[in-house]
Amino acid sequence: MNVGIIGYGYTGQQHARAIAAIQGVTLKAIAEPDDRKRSLADVHSFVDYRSLLADTGIEAVTICLPHHLHEEVASAALLAGKHVLVEKPLAMNVSAGRRLCDMAKAPKQVLMVEMTHRFLPPIQEARSLIAAGEIGEITAIDEVLIEDVGVFGSLPGWMLSRDTAGGGVGLTSGIHLLDHISWISEQRLVLKSASFSKTQKLGNVEDTAAFALETETGAPVQILLCWRTQGTHLDGQLTVVGSKGSLKVQPWEGIRFESEAKTVARTFFQDGSTIAERALVGIQGAIQEFVDSIRQGRLPEPRPEESLTSQSIIEEAYRTQCLAG
Repeated sequence: MNVGIIGYGYTGQQHARAIAAIQGVTLKAIAEPDDRKRSLADVHSFVDYRSLLADTGIEAVTICLPHHLHEEVASAALLAGKHVLVEKPLAMNVSAGRRLCDMAKAPKQVLMVEMTHRFLPPIQEARSLIAAGEIGEITAIDEVLIEDVGVFGSLPGWMLSRDTAGGGVGLTSGIHLLDHISWISEQRLVLKSASFSKTQKLGNVEDTAAFALETETGAPVQILLCWRTQGTHLDGQLTVVGSKGSLKVQPWEGIRFESEAKTVARTFFQDGSTIAERALVGIQGAIQEFVDSIRQGRLPEPRPEESLTSQSIIEEAYRTQCLAG
């Protein structure tokens, strides 16, 4: 299978590393208007993504572009007959995302949103333990993510503008947390309230976001996300409390399960590995699923509509905050 990458910044380069590790998949070309970034690729490169889409030898593309370009480029790729993997969010808003989903249904092309957290081993282990009934009925969920903006180098300028990003940490990082909480608990989340602030003065997007939600069975869910300018640290922990035990999950580290009967702690990543290397595990898992769904002629997991469920919660939170302010 020949694949092209559209957008060759940090994420596009991570995609190239992931593709290189997948059997039977070849990165044939990249498209990137920036000369410096384009020079980093060791495959054929195009300045304009339309030239890449015109290559009939490329069966699938991954899109690693600023959020406001997702709909335009994904639409063009689908019209060109390509299977499409898009970095989250699928589009700038849920309405645009639904249009893309509808486009993919007619010719039965695979359209997938890269929700990398679902492919991180600690998150997958948490889902398995909950599904097996190890913690019993879920009674509360709490997750905190503190991300220094230098953890992956620096945030590109487009991520600091609502016009090009659609939102700040609430959208860019929050969509992951909303998705994996719903996924591991197998429950729909309902928004109760939200708040946002711009304490770090990172453009005109929020750098702090808090969501208060409930599961469909009434368990409270609290999410706090922060971007900071102070360093290169990433600190995240998901706590799931149940009637029989509890889970503490560090998505880029490991998991700890505690009950009256036993305590189990596991780490999943090599000592000394960087956050970027650990994130690559999730990226490779997502791209492998994308490739497998194409080869097997089936819908990908997750389906693109699932990311829109989380994005709709974020849109509701933004509307509520706007009305309140």
